[in-house]
Amino acid sequence: MLFANTLIVLGAGAASLANAATTPQYLTIGSLNSNTPSGINVPAYDVISFPITDSKTKATTTCTVNWDWTKKPSTAWTACKDNSFSIKVSNYKSITDFTLNMQHQYNTQTGKKCVNPNGTGCTTTLASTTLTKANGGFSNYCGASGACGAVSKKGVKVAVSSSKTGTQK
Repeated sequence: MLFANTLIVLGAGAASLANAATTPQYLTIGSLNSNTPSGINVPAYDVISFPITDSKTKATTTCTVNWDWTKKPSTAWTACKDNSFSIKVSNYKSITDFTLNMQHQYNTQTGKKCVNPNGTGCTTTLASTTLTKANGGFSNYCGASGACGAVSKKGVKVAVSSSKTGTQK
């Protein structure tokens, strides 16, 4: 009798593990604000800012990247408020048309930022999405000064494209 109960418990545990293994991981972008200046104030910066949440760790933070509006965004990763997250913008065409690359590094034991990103137990997840006016749900606006912006009205779930745990080089 005890053996049968043990099998049932183990069977339920295995089913839970199977479900957990098949649940996709997402980085969810909250309402995204994208702004470009009027050029009146110097220096003037384009700005993209949004909250982000990792579906697996439930960690959340705000990410902001800005750059001189007369140039293209940097190709380097920019740390978010919680520096276990970072972002970079690529293929920038306008405030409603660009690719957003996201990364989250965390310790698999604590869920917090890895002390050594190359160490054992550190997981790095990567996700990327191309946002356009249509798929980002952007609404545009321009102010009297000539500055313009766009706000997305919905969160965008971006599936993690790769995740690597363990000793990384």
